[in-house]
Order: sequence, then structure tokens, then C-alpha cells
Amino acid sequence: MIIKSITLANYRLYEGKNTIKFIQDDEKPIFLISGENGFGKTTFLHSLLWCLYGRLITDVEAEVRKDIANCGYNAFLRSNLNNNVRAKLKTLDSSTKEAIKRRGYSSDNEDLKHITTYYVAIEFEDVVIPSLPCASLKVVRSYDMVTEKENVDILINGVRNELTATIGPEVFINDFILNKDIARFFFFDSEQIVTLAETNTSSEKRRLCSAYNEVLGVRKYEDLKINLENIRLRFRKKSSDSVSREKLVSMLDKKEELEKKSAACRDKMKTIEMEIQQLRAEDDALQLQLMREGNDATSSEIARIEKLIQTTKQKDEEYKHQLRQFIDYAPFAIMGKLLKDTREQIEYDYKLKETKNDLLSRNLVVSQITSDLMLMFEHSTISTSDKTELILQVQEVLEKYKHQVEVEEILLSVTEQDYEEFVAIFNNLTTTYKAEFEHLAEDYRKNKLILERNSRRLSNIQSKEKDALIKDIRTKKELVEKSILAKDNEIRQLHESIGKVSQELATTNKLASELSKKISLDDSDAKKDIVAEQLIAELSTFLVSLKQEKKISLERRIKVTLNKLMHKEDFIGKVEVAIDGEYMDIELYSVDGNNINKDSLSKGEQQLYATSILKSLVDESGIQFPVFIDSPLQKFDKSHATKIITEFYPQISKQVVLFPLLYKELTAEEYEVMKPLVNATYLIQNEVTHSVFKQVPINEFITRD
Repeated sequence: MIIKSITLANYRLYEGKNTIKFIQDDEKPIFLISGENGFGKTTFLHSLLWCLYGRLITDVEAEVRKDIANCGYNAFLRSNLNNNVRAKLKTLDSSTKEAIKRRGYSSDNEDLKHITTYYVAIEFEDVVIPSLPCASLKVVRSYDMVTEKENVDILINGVRNELTATIGPEVFINDFILNKDIARFFFFDSEQIVTLAETNTSSEKRRLCSAYNEVLGVRKYEDLKINLENIRLRFRKKSSDSVSREKLVSMLDKKEELEKKSAACRDKMKTIEMEIQQLRAEDDALQLQLMREGNDATSSEIARIEKLIQTTKQKDEEYKHQLRQFIDYAPFAIMGKLLKDTREQIEYDYKLKETKNDLLSRNLVVSQITSDLMLMFEHSTISTSDKTELILQVQEVLEKYKHQVEVEEILLSVTEQDYEEFVAIFNNLTTTYKAEFEHLAEDYRKNKLILERNSRRLSNIQSKEKDALIKDIRTKKELVEKSILAKDNEIRQLHESIGKVSQELATTNKLASELSKKISLDDSDAKKDIVAEQLIAELSTFLVSLKQEKKISLERRIKVTLNKLMHKEDFIGKVEVAIDGEYMDIELYSVDGNNINKDSLSKGEQQLYATSILKSLVDESGIQFPVFIDSPLQKFDKSHATKIITEFYPQISKQVVLFPLLYKELTAEEYEVMKPLVNATYLIQNEVTHSVFKQVPINEFITRD
């Protein structure tokens, strides 16, 4: 599928009818459309999304989503009319407007549509619609400022077709042109696609998984499986088994209610996330105001400083207490040699005292033994002469075990506990005391500096906070920050609610599945049910193998593409696509098996990573659709830009439309590399109040200085 022409009529900057035609040349797939900032490049890109998706543009483009969230879709539609045309519309008398509102346009006022209506038209070629010849297909979305009605016309071979009327334009565009879930892979801002490298939140992972399933064709098989399951449920709803049927219907109603509740929570979560984005933008703007007024401290920073001061004050007291303990021992450290002599004396006296005590104890034991033996001999029956002789011999033997205790004066008499405590103090003073004291003193000094510096900082902030203007801005900022915190809590609660609903839904599904097996069916429905069951089983097996095959293939494509685009040889050793239910994430690993944190990549590398995902998904899908890229070479260095120009743009699609800012996002040197691949070049020229397209020769599009 390629685009034959695009027309913007009275849409924003584009007054009147402005058309760009694309003549296809497979050897030259690139079309360049450039203009200065504010001339309408991004407007042109957004107009295409609006033409295809209308109100659903919020599901595709984040920037437009913010605008619509602020003012509403109807206000967004009213704001799209060109200002010059709007001025002409204001001159239209009210009676004419009222007549058009009541009766519509007639031959008398048909010509007024050139000031009451704006539209965007895209004409396609090579569109494949099963069983329907289609040489050309044109989508025209318009909005009438008088009737306040949006209209979509889809023309096949120049005429309206019953198919588009039967299924509706939104379904037709999603099924036969480009599904909205994958549109961002074909319409993107090259600088903004780095968000693909930052799939940190559950909503981002869910969105990536949804796009993955849609791009790779998995969704169609899953939808077919769901349809077959619904057919089986319809059979059971017709069953003559009224009791079981009513139970099943009740469970299915509960399931539908839970699904609606889950969807409502998810929708509310999206709305809150957009509100948080707006609040953060408002918070940043207020912070900028504070900086301009000379007070750049944020509320969180003030709270951090106050907490830091409190912590450092507590540490200051602790350090002082420890220093006092060290200072208590300082006199002993100062004594030096005297302390050493004292230790030697205490050790000598302590050992002398211990020795004396040991000798006295031994003599006491010998004396006790002697006394006991004498008493024993006294009561013995032996003769007196033998007894006397025996006593003398025993006394002579025991006297050998008695020791003479020297009477030497002990200068310092200490207990065992005093002795051990003194030795411990001495060892500490002579080994680690100095180092520990110096370390503690340094910590105390540093802590004191931090305390004084932050106290001064807080004092300065508080003095500025007294200013009426700063106080007012600060109050507004605090309210915004409280709102952000409240919104974050709401999102957390919604996550919890979704979790509970999902758990209840799983239980309900299980019970309904078990009950459905027990319901008896009529003969004709039973046969159909068996066929449907077999098809579901085959689809389930097929989906498992398909997902695994696509997963492996996508991992290989991302790795090859990323290593090819980067000028780091074998930068990526392995890519792992992790799919868990409705969530998807992509992990990168180096050649040595270490996980690569995508946040640690430079902005240029993140853009290359996101670009690799885009190309891999597009290649894997086999979808042929034109690719539109705003800011095509933003963040790329020279070597990366050359690879993108020569190896990415020519291969991603048969038709690639780039919107560069000349000399900044596309230099003369880069254009020379690209020129052999360029089909046509257009400049957006601004004439004060409106912009127009002007085709220029390829050689005159950009010139060297």
C-alpha cells in the first residue's frame, strides 16, 4: 500500500486546498517535506492521524492526547479551522448559519463550504481488500463549523461502497488500512520514540504487548479463538437445561460486569496519568518561576535540607559525646613514658602479688595437712617412741614443701579487674587511639561544615520565602505537588482494584468453564460444539508455536538491526523478548551475558534501540504502509546518521516521508548521502498567516554553504 496524494483544506495553518502528490519509484523511496519551526511540519503529520482515526487519535499520539485532555475533543475540532477562514466565517450572518443548521446546505449556499468546512484527504493505491477490486481508496475526514458535525467518507475506486457503510469507517480503516494500535510504528517523531526504550510502567508494557500482537498478526488468531468460545457459549445459552443455563447466564453477566469494571479502571488510570503529566508540566513551570525570582529550591529540596539538618544535629551530639570520652583518656596519652612506667610497675606488682598469694596458699595447705596428720598420730595405738619418731619424719618431709615468702613492698596493689582494665586502656592508647581520635575529629569537622552550610542555605531560602510573590508561587507549587501525590495514590488504588477484579474474573471464568461442560446441548448444536472445541484446541496449540516463533524471530531481528546501526561491534550479545500475559518487555544483554540497563544508554543509543524495534516489528509483520518520520536525524552523530540514511530509511518501507529541519536535523553533507534515494522534495512556505506546499527541484532543496 502506498499513498498517491494528501490534501489539507483549511486545516490549521493550511488555508485553502493544499495537495502533495507522491509518484512512486521503488529505487527512490524517500520524500522530503521541510519548513522552519512553526511552519506546519508537525501539524501536517497530526492531520494524517486525525484523517484516519478521528477521536481515536488520542490512542496514537501522546501530544494530541494532552491537548484533547485539556479542552475536549469537540473544542479540538473547533480549533482546527484556519484563522483566516475563521475570520471570514465570522462575517457570515447568523440567519444563514441558522438555515444551514436546520435544513443543511442547498444550491444557494453550497459554495459557503469553502469557509465553513475543513478537511484532510488521503488517497491510497495498491490496497488489498479481499474479494473486492480496489485500484484506489480515498479517506476524507471533514468537520463543518456551522453544523458542528464530523464526517468521514471512504471512496473505493471513486465511489462509496456498501462494505464501508456496513462495518463503519473506523472498523474499515483499522481492518483494511492501518490498525490504530500499530500506527505509531508508521507515524512517529524520531526524538519521541525513545519512550520505547523506557517501558517501565505497566501501561507502557501493556501497550507494547498490544502493538506486538497486532503487528505480528497474533491478535487475529486470538480474536478468532474468542469468537469460537463465544459461539460455544451461545449454544449453551440455548440449551434446554434451564437451571444450568440460568446459572451460566448469571456468571456470564457477572463476567461482563467485571470486564466493564476493569476497563473503566484502566480508562480512569489513563485519564489520571494524563492529568499527572499536566500537573508535572505545571509544577515545572512554577519551579521555573521560582528560579527566575531567585529561589530555585523545590519543596522536596527544602524538606530534604530540613531532614539533613536534623540528622547532622543528631550526629553532632553523638560525635561530641564520643570526643568527650576520648578526651577523658587524653591525660593518660599525654603522660607518655610515665604511663609506660606505670604499666610496668602495675604489671610487676600484680605478678608479685599473685606469686605471694600462690605461696601463702600452698603453705596453708601444707600446714593443714601437717595438722591433720598430727591429730591422726595422736589417736593412733603405736608406742610413744615410735609415734615421736614418725611425727619428726613427717614434719621433716612436709617442711620441704613450705616456701619462705619474701617481704617485698608492693607499690601499686590492684585487683584483677583493675589490672585488665588498665592494660586494655594502655593497649588502646598505644595502638588505635590516635587513628580513631583523628578519624572521629575529621568526621566531626565535616558534619559541622554540612550542618552550617545547610543551615545557611535554609536560612536564605526562608528569608526569600517571606517575599509575597515567591510565597504565592510556593503555595501554588505545594498544592500542585499535593495533587500529584494524590493522583499517584489514586493510580495505586486503581492498580489494586484491577488486581482484585482480575482475580475475581479468573475465578468466574473458571466456574463458567466448568459449568459449561456440564450443560447438555441439542444434537445439532452438540455437533457444532465439538467442531468448535477441536478448532479452539488447534488454535491454542498453533498460537503457542506462533508466539514462540515470532518471539525468536523478533529477538534475532532486533539484535541484528541494533548491532548493524550502531558503530559498536557486537554491542548486543542477546535480546530477550519477555511476554507475561498482557505485558511485554525487551531485555538487552552484552556479549558476556550482563544485562544492559536501557536507562544507561545515551539518548542517541536509545533512539537507535527504539528505531531497531520499529524496523524489526515492521519487517516481521510484512505490513506495507508508508512511514512518516518527524525530526528524522535528531540526536544521531555523523556515523549513526549515515547508517540510518543508507541502511534504515531505504529498507523500512516502499514510501518514506521525512520532515527534517534543514541544516540542523539534515545537513548538506547528510543530504548528499541521501540524495540518490530521494524521490521528491517539498518546502513548506509560510506567508505570515498561512502555509503552502511548494515542490522544489531535488538539487535546490538544500545547498552547501
